[in-house]
Amino acid sequence: MTKATETSEFWITAFVNIVAAIVAILAARGLVSNEEGELWVQLALAVATAVAPLVMAIVSKAYIEGRTQLRVAALR
Repeated sequence: MTKATETSEFWITAFVNIVAAIVAILAARGLVSNEEGELWVQLALAVATAVAPLVMAIVSKAYIEGRTQLRVAALR
């Protein structure tokens, strides 16, 4: 089973929740309206959903390359 921190869903949720908390603080202080805050949260969700698969692909590629190098070195 995959650890939670190794899934894109975890990172998307964490990022969006952090943005939502920051927006809530800004709204409570009157720096943004509730409507603007909701737009920022939706933007964060859209960005995270688009970026997370790319980041996971890069991490996976680096992992596979590292494992391949270890196996090739073991064969020598």
